[in-house]
Order: sequence, then C-alpha cells, then structure tokens
Amino acid sequence: MASVSTTLCLPASLSSLAELSNALYDFVAPFALDSALVYQIDLASCEAFTNIVKHAVNYDDSQKVIITLSNDGQQLILTLADDGEAIPDEIQRELGHAPSLSPDPLVHSSWPEGGMGLILIQSMMDNVSYQTENGRNTLTLIKRLPSEPS
Repeated sequence: MASVSTTLCLPASLSSLAELSNALYDFVAPFALDSALVYQIDLASCEAFTNIVKHAVNYDDSQKVIITLSNDGQQLILTLADDGEAIPDEIQRELGHAPSLSPDPLVHSSWPEGGMGLILIQSMMDNVSYQTENGRNTLTLIKRLPSEPS
C-alpha cells in the first residue's frame, strides 16, 4: 500500500474536537480498520488536542493546530503541531516510557493532579514522541496496524 496522508489546520478550540474526530473517521474509513482500534486513536487524538488547547495555547482560539494523519500500511501516524508553550521538561521525560501510574479509580486521592491525559494517550497508542523546534511543538502518535492475512 502506498502511503496516504491528509492535513488539517484547526482553531485551537475545544469546539474543533468534533471536526478532528470526523476527519479521523473519514480518513480511516477506506482502510476497514477494527472499530475498537479507531476508537483508541480517536480518544488519544482528542485528548492530545485538548491538552494543546488547555496547556499550550491557554484557550487562545486564534492559535492553530496542524494535524497530519497518515497511513503507510503498517501504522497510522498522527502529528499535532502548535506554536504554544512547550510541554514542561519533567513531563517530556515521561513520554515514550510505559505509564507507571496506576491510580485507583475508586480512590480520588490516588489520582494525579495532572497527567492523566498523557497516561491515557500512552495507553492507547503504540508510540508517543514529542519535540520542540524553533517554537513549534510536535506531538507524534503512532498506532501499529494489524497485519493483513496472507
């Protein structure tokens, strides 16, 4: 399969979440992927977008988020790029590592004050990476696709 991709430029607003989700579902429709796998990707991408809106651009909807969706036949790759504040170094160090936090859903005091979104993203995706270069933040989410039967 040849690599296929599409790019969106959305306002950094929580009201853009539906457009992001719809674009993702439209993009993956021709690939006949398992609905549970698509849901995981959708959940992770919406959480990542929400984090950008809340933390990187502080709800400034004049800012834009550029999202690229691509499928190379082996993996689905989503990149989200923004010009907001970078993820703090202490949180960046945790990216790429397996989530080590196991809060008890019934014990509110065991929940972290922040960071549940990143744990969720990491648990849904196979690879999560982040970089900042020249004021541009890029979060890359990768989901491996099941092998096609021979």
